Amino acid sequence: MKKIYLMALGLLAGYAQAQTPVLNGPNVSSQAVKYKDVIEASSTRTSNGTGITHRSLGKKSFATKIGETQNDQQTNATIYRRVQLLPGGKVSGTWTTSADAAPYATRGSGYNHFNGTAWGTVSSGKIETQRTGFPCYVYNPTTNEEIITAHQVLAGSGIAGGVVMSRKTGTGPGTWTSSIVLDTTPTIPGVLWVQTAISGDYMIAIGSYTDSSSAQPNRVVKAGVRTPQVYSRYQFSTNTWLVKNQLLPGYDNSRYYAGGGDNYSIDANGSNVAILIGGLTDDLSLYKSSDAGATWTKTIVDSFPVPAFDYKKLVDTSNTNDGSVNVTIANNGVVHCFWARGRVLENNIDDESINFYPGQNAILHWADNMPLDSAKVIAGMPDANKNGELDLSGSWNDATARYGNHSIATMPYAAIDDNGTIYLIYSALTEDDISTDDKNFRDVYLVYSRNGGATWSGIQNLTSWLGLNAEQIFASLSKKMDGRLHMTFLQKTSIGRFSETNPGAAGVNDIVYMVIDTADIFGGEIIGLNRIQSNELFTVGQNFPNPSNGNTSIPVNFKSNSAVNVTVVNLLGKTVYTQTFENVAAGSNKLDLNMGSITPGVYVYSVEANGFKTSRRMIID
Repeated sequence: MKKIYLMALGLLAGYAQAQTPVLNGPNVSSQAVKYKDVIEASSTRTSNGTGITHRSLGKKSFATKIGETQNDQQTNATIYRRVQLLPGGKVSGTWTTSADAAPYATRGSGYNHFNGTAWGTVSSGKIETQRTGFPCYVYNPTTNEEIITAHQVLAGSGIAGGVVMSRKTGTGPGTWTSSIVLDTTPTIPGVLWVQTAISGDYMIAIGSYTDSSSAQPNRVVKAGVRTPQVYSRYQFSTNTWLVKNQLLPGYDNSRYYAGGGDNYSIDANGSNVAILIGGLTDDLSLYKSSDAGATWTKTIVDSFPVPAFDYKKLVDTSNTNDGSVNVTIANNGVVHCFWARGRVLENNIDDESINFYPGQNAILHWADNMPLDSAKVIAGMPDANKNGELDLSGSWNDATARYGNHSIATMPYAAIDDNGTIYLIYSALTEDDISTDDKNFRDVYLVYSRNGGATWSGIQNLTSWLGLNAEQIFASLSKKMDGRLHMTFLQKTSIGRFSETNPGAAGVNDIVYMVIDTADIFGGEIIGLNRIQSNELFTVGQNFPNPSNGNTSIPVNFKSNSAVNVTVVNLLGKTVYTQTFENVAAGSNKLDLNMGSITPGVYVYSVEANGFKTSRRMIID
């Protein structure tokens, strides 16, 4: 198995208005830290959720808990199709669930349904009898059928035994019928991490073979590619798999050395189908079909400098993708591709290893009606307080804070409404929510385009209003919408995936469903700890001294006389100090705080005036 190493810090890019990055680097450490995959181990921690049941943001936007799981690895890289708006205002969602701790013997596909009035009972139960994981949801309007595909890995054996396809007529409560499809022999690894899309009478699937193990020692090699990505094509009217686990055209060892889990995305719109394949050391390639997956054309959107890279060739620092990619098709047939920037270096050819830089902060967009080499950065972790740099905690890139090879900004997922507006959500660190062990929590952010991707909005934080000391991760967005965005994500009070080196991430996590009204988005009304909109009225600097004993000053600059309110909260979101300044003069000033006896620790202070709020963190000795 290939080894992946961390190079800290890499390039950091901040965003004032989501268009022009502020580069603070390169600042490359020569110290390589080995990146370790998740190692499942038992834990006695019982709760990692935030206790959310239902919260509202205004009259039309809200978040509600719909499920629970102790398995916090919802993907290796790319986000799956996990939530869908259905006819009649109904909604269904799925996730990888587990009622028990690692090694997650009860793992499977969680499911819940909104019947137009209420969601079903919150649980950590699953729909299958098999041990499955990484579900993908599709709805077939022709047959009025819900379908969830998830791969099967036998508990305790490591045997990958194909894909479990679960089907149910109608939406909501009912009986799921599960069958093993795309299966393999016991000694040969099966296809894992399958994602699907429906095009008329057909369902197209893209997945990847796993690597060999002692339980299944016979590695799968096709066209010279080890553990390759493969596609399958199912016809509903004949109940037949017309294609099973075959290579896409041009996918061979001239460009690919090995496949990888979840480095791909699929979408369909009418007879058009698109698959986007990436990877940390691979080309970013678009496969497009106009005949429901019968034939394909290939476009290399962004080529890796060394074809079929086998980890034993020298590679200078090179921009790439971090494996989290997304593809979506507009009603006019234009395919829009999104990916998170990655960066790698190979200076040791003695083994299968690669150095990667987690400090990349760029979500890119390209559409197939644009010239090649015209992809542009459209989003990233925002410079929320607009001080020209990203305020990252000292341990932001610690191994226990990361999710695989993901960058600072990562996991893009897009949907396009009937008016052609493109909505892109993604995961990024946030400046103002820092854990007690000095790591940045993640929030879900959004940008949108109303002109086919020619220009993009500023960044809005969709989840910071849910409170401090909480992380929202693995966000999926319904491809259908009704003037509102429908999305789900995993919410937790810990940072990073659970592993033996990160035992604090164990426990029960919340699966949250959120609705955001698009009118609120266009009006810039999504307000959390920071309003990521153009605040031309005042700027706020870092308090001084910092650390302090509770007596400190906040530098501010106002364009006009203003009434100002200052609030200080701890990392649990509890307000510990407030002060109002009735008439702060225009120009440069300082707001003096005398907080008296206050417990040492990390706090967040917010300055609010004229409908805008800006926050930063402070340290009390």
